[in-house]
Amino acid sequence: MKNYYHILLLLLLSIIAGGATCFFFIKENYVVSIIFLLVTIGLFSSTCNAIFKIFRDVEFFVEAIKYRDFSKRYAESKNKKDNFYHYFNDITNTFLSLSRENETQQQYLKKILELVDTGILAYDIENFNTLWMNESLKNMLKIPHVKNINWLQKRYEVLHKELIEIPLGENRLLSINVGNQIVKSLTNACTFETNGRTYKLIAFHNINATLEEVEANSWKGLLSVMTHEIMNSVAPVASLADTLKKMIHEEIKRTPNPAFEDIEIAMETIRRRSEGLLKFAETYRNLSKTIIPQIAPENLKEIVNDVHQLMQPSLKQKGISLEIKTGNSLLPAKIDRNLIEQVLINFITNATHAVNEKENPQIIIFSGITNEGNPYITVADNGKGISAEIRDQIFIPFFSTRKNGSGIGLSLSREIVKLHKGTLQVQSKEGEGSAFTILFSN
Repeated sequence: MKNYYHILLLLLLSIIAGGATCFFFIKENYVVSIIFLLVTIGLFSSTCNAIFKIFRDVEFFVEAIKYRDFSKRYAESKNKKDNFYHYFNDITNTFLSLSRENETQQQYLKKILELVDTGILAYDIENFNTLWMNESLKNMLKIPHVKNINWLQKRYEVLHKELIEIPLGENRLLSINVGNQIVKSLTNACTFETNGRTYKLIAFHNINATLEEVEANSWKGLLSVMTHEIMNSVAPVASLADTLKKMIHEEIKRTPNPAFEDIEIAMETIRRRSEGLLKFAETYRNLSKTIIPQIAPENLKEIVNDVHQLMQPSLKQKGISLEIKTGNSLLPAKIDRNLIEQVLINFITNATHAVNEKENPQIIIFSGITNEGNPYITVADNGKGISAEIRDQIFIPFFSTRKNGSGIGLSLSREIVKLHKGTLQVQSKEGEGSAFTILFSN
């Protein structure tokens, strides 16, 4: 109120001084009239400056709000009723408080989005500029932060098309090729508006591990039932065939008969094939057994060297080069040494068959630590590679590209790696070779 009284006082004095100017001018007292005229001009100027100052402060305050600049503070008197600038400070404090609350909420939301293992992507549906991309999505796709999703068109053309065309409110399964690895992701999308712009929000749920677990459990259940029924059914047949063979053999000794000899041969065939089927069922029953790893601290480099010494002589006889490449003398990991050695032997055995038609067959064992601090072992070969059509099938029990292959080596290997809370990665290019990598958790 003090500001208002001050302006009113100046205005009143200006009127009085103006009246005095007119009065002395009429009285022809020009000297006094000129003095009061100058006083009137000064008072009027002060009044205008006081009014304009208020307008300027209001204008600056409005601009500060517009551009969110709340750094300026206005002087206040002890009694807030004496001027109106305390209202500016109150409004400024309110905006600062709201801004801090909004920033806190944003930071809280960002932390939540970074902690979840679901990939999150939000982009402008008109210019395709990225509003948000969390770390889980960048790790899933092995890409840096992109400012515009059109960048994905060159690297992931199919994924880019799906991001544009993915329907709203529906789940869709995407198979994304990331570094020759197939990542299966369940995606769903919605839209939202903010600041007059419309954005599409897409969530990516990596379901590779879930699918592998469901698939493995399904196969284990099937194998358990199948082997149980086969062994229960075939065991009596093998026993009966052996008994009948012995009885016929005794009968032939007493009374030689060509017909009995043919029956004896048939019984021997039935017995032999029955025992073979029993061994087959016993072999595959291992897939349904629960493996309990004996975890202990080990040095992966020592394991690699031991496997190299074990496999090198036989591979050398076949003309296959087996090399070790590692840049670390100490690769600590908590593992079951015997199980991991068996996995490496499986990889090398498969690689041996893959390179058997190459002029310069070569198998290399790499070991080291990733940039994220995870120890790894890779068995790579320059063999015939794996076609994209069957890459998803190589871990299915009984599936094998070899005529005499059992189809259980890679299935067991993947189960062993999962028991170590690790990841089994496959990279392959048909005609150039394959690489199987065990990535251990740190």
